[in-house]
Amino acid sequence: MNELTIVHLQSKLEDQATLHAKSNEFSDLFRTFCDATFPSEEPIDWPLVRIVPVTSAEALAQVMFVDGDSANGHLNDDAKNCIMFLLDDCFETETGERVFLHQLSAEGMFIHQWLNTYFPVQPKIVLISCQDGKFTHPSKRWTFKPAGIFDHMAIYEQRILHLFRSLWEPRFWHQLREYVINDAGSSWHTPGHNSGHAFTNSLFLQGFRCEFGSMSFRCDISSSVHSLGDLSKPESHTPLADAQRLTAEIFGAAQSCYITNGSSTANKAMLMTLLRPGEYVLLDRNCHKSVHHAVVMSGSIPVYLPAQFNARLGVWGPISIADLGKAITANYPEEQKPRMVILTTCTYEGILYPVWEIARLCERNGMLFYADEAWAPYLSFHPYYTWVTADGRRVRYNAIHETTSAHFAVHSTHKTMAAFSQSSMIHVSFRFKQLFETESADWQWLRSRFAINGHGSYSKFSHDLHEVLRYWHSTSPHYPMMATLDCAGVQMRLEGMRLIEERLRWIKSFKERVTHGCGLSEAECFVGLREVVGEEKADEYERAGYMHDPLKLTISFKTPEGCSAFKALLRKSRIQWEKSTPVTLLFLVSMGTVENHFEYLYRALFQMKDALGRPEKDAFASSVVDAVKGQNVIVPRDAALCDGELMKLEDTEGRISSQLLVPYPPGIPLFLPGLQITRPMIDIVRSVAEKEGADSVHGLFERNGDFYVEVIRDDELVKLRLLK
Repeated sequence: MNELTIVHLQSKLEDQATLHAKSNEFSDLFRTFCDATFPSEEPIDWPLVRIVPVTSAEALAQVMFVDGDSANGHLNDDAKNCIMFLLDDCFETETGERVFLHQLSAEGMFIHQWLNTYFPVQPKIVLISCQDGKFTHPSKRWTFKPAGIFDHMAIYEQRILHLFRSLWEPRFWHQLREYVINDAGSSWHTPGHNSGHAFTNSLFLQGFRCEFGSMSFRCDISSSVHSLGDLSKPESHTPLADAQRLTAEIFGAAQSCYITNGSSTANKAMLMTLLRPGEYVLLDRNCHKSVHHAVVMSGSIPVYLPAQFNARLGVWGPISIADLGKAITANYPEEQKPRMVILTTCTYEGILYPVWEIARLCERNGMLFYADEAWAPYLSFHPYYTWVTADGRRVRYNAIHETTSAHFAVHSTHKTMAAFSQSSMIHVSFRFKQLFETESADWQWLRSRFAINGHGSYSKFSHDLHEVLRYWHSTSPHYPMMATLDCAGVQMRLEGMRLIEERLRWIKSFKERVTHGCGLSEAECFVGLREVVGEEKADEYERAGYMHDPLKLTISFKTPEGCSAFKALLRKSRIQWEKSTPVTLLFLVSMGTVENHFEYLYRALFQMKDALGRPEKDAFASSVVDAVKGQNVIVPRDAALCDGELMKLEDTEGRISSQLLVPYPPGIPLFLPGLQITRPMIDIVRSVAEKEGADSVHGLFERNGDFYVEVIRDDELVKLRLLK
């Protein structure tokens, strides 16, 4: 990255000398900001900043997109390095008429809509030169500044540096580092290693500290350092609270919360906040097991949506929009009307749901839309992840957005971005916040649940969420984890478009090389939307707006033997994949993936090119679908809290499970508390346990070669409430 760009929509094109001088001043100030904000032991040659002038809103597409075609979503080199938009507030036509910024259009959208759709994360600085422009803030990502400060940057240096800090400074990391280097003295508080002294002073552990680096230990401090902040006190004005507010701005949320023990905790805390015992919730049976745990803990009652399984590949597909619509709009008795819909987007294999349509269906029917976006926290950082609806609207796939939005999203930031393991985020959308202002009877239940003096209150919801999070947060959170969450969002705002654009191009080139080298089509080698949902349904899914995320690279093999042989070759080549089925391998392309990774993977693939191709037969029996058709007959929490009894797996048909079992593969919860056990459920668990070992079935109890499952005792069953 040799330079960054600032795209300036100008009322009058400046001469080259002026542009060059401004670019130099921006570069100098940006370098000053970076030296103070992103220090390193070695000097860093920060990239130059260049101003790219544009004189009309319509010309923006030509500047930003390859061939000026926004439909393909691929960026020009100037665009992928864009860190900011400068926007003049007033323009003059050839006839001398004044046109204000808010009146400009690009590709049939007002300029603020166009920018918020394609480039929602990049800061937009409106340069005020006249007082009657009447342009209001479309969101917190827009800022008003007097036009003159960028014409006289030497005079307004501190003001501009303050602007840079407000946009790109990782507040928590910056203050944590300052404290460790300049303020920390002798420590009489936790943790017990005391800034690493317990390792340094140990003959046996000093090498451990050396390998990890001193800052890893010095930054691992206690919440006793009140000046930095505490997850248990989110309302305080501390660097940690400020960092979470900046994260919310970057991701377009009304509120963002840092989680240091994974998205599993986020799911549990959110459902316990939003749902009450006995309330119903619609969810994909293929949701992460933490969602099923959360259902148990909240006391809610799940209604499982029709599971879609591809037996040929051994992967779970997305639920169709038709099935979702039918479930959401069904005529439920009032006491059984679901309060929430929970979906995973993207799925493990990379299938993205049309979140805009699901959000619309949910809001019209008084249901919350909860998006588990664990595998794709980066969707808002690139225009590739947009779609044109049947009525011509351009919408986004990221779950949290100003216009078409889910109510909540959970991000496993650590899965694909620059964050330590277990570091995750909760995002609450502005759409959810607005529900407290509506008078619709559909949302009376929500306003009543979170009310102050009889009136629905978003503040009460926020308070309750943090109160439940206190149940789950450690009182000794890992400060380096929170620092990486702080930095991950800032990094994506500064260079997310470049990182994603590079990876999209690498993937495209890699697929072309593989298909050319193997003499096969892309559909034969790689698993996309059509392969997951099946050719007979593919057109229906594509018309509805489902899409495959290219950053989930799944390779298919003709036979299980070929797939196994390739895994052996990968182990020998020291290449580790993310997930496998008998005939597929999934490789995650993350923000940390480097281009050489593709070269090593290609060399390995080329050695076994004859094994690539569409599977010749089903990887699983069709009975997998039969095993996940059931609905609960007992409230999951009641079933899970029973004493129960252990029974041999083979003898449990017809009994009601009081535990959760997840066999890998196929990686979906088969036994769930409150489900009646069927023969297909037993057969799959036994088959996986015998072939892969009992450890491959999470929750299975083994003793002397026999497999046991906990079920509800008959005497307990008569005391429990049966579900209709």
